[in-house]
Amino acid sequence: MRKTLVLCLLIAPFYLFSDDEDFSYTHLGLSYNEGDSKGATLEASMKLPLNLYLTGSVERSDYQIEGAEFEKNSESVRLGLHFSIADIFKKVSYKKIDIEVARFLDFYLELGPKKWELVDSLDINKSGTDINFIGGVRLGDSESWEANFFFDKSKQAEIVRDPITNEAQYGIGEDTEDVFGFKAIRNYNKRIALVLEASDKSTSGSSYSLGFRYKL
Repeated sequence: MRKTLVLCLLIAPFYLFSDDEDFSYTHLGLSYNEGDSKGATLEASMKLPLNLYLTGSVERSDYQIEGAEFEKNSESVRLGLHFSIADIFKKVSYKKIDIEVARFLDFYLELGPKKWELVDSLDINKSGTDINFIGGVRLGDSESWEANFFFDKSKQAEIVRDPITNEAQYGIGEDTEDVFGFKAIRNYNKRIALVLEASDKSTSGSSYSLGFRYKL
């Protein structure tokens, strides 16, 4: 109940100040990450026909996993699909009164390959390429305040703790990394936006980032 109330309180301001504007799916972004992971992320997105878009990112970060430090490098490319309630219900009629449905809520799904690499303090690395899935919802005003709630699912090396030495090391399998996150985006004009992100990662914990976005 408490989590639902907090979620409603977060959503309400973005809904109240929303306007009927399309969200941008063509932009370049750069962010600095802090928390259990420290580093930088470069991302790009390009709008395609039929509500499709292409997005990708490059991340270089230092992670704390199982109490040990690892350098994590990742590169991903995904094909995305977005749709709005306004795309499904263009107009709602009630007692012969037509009500236009505003475009304040956008759902999106992304799927594509993600190449990752984990390097420990002894320069021993493990890498792989797996499918990366991201889904979420964007709401608010694309020319003012905007919110983005998302879920990110991918894989990376399994980190276990040696029962004898008590040191973190690679296991025999791979862990599924689940990330729940929230972005608050302040669009200053049609080109410039400031992005504040908070996320909780199943493998390493919570992290925060502050970024800059340039819309093309």
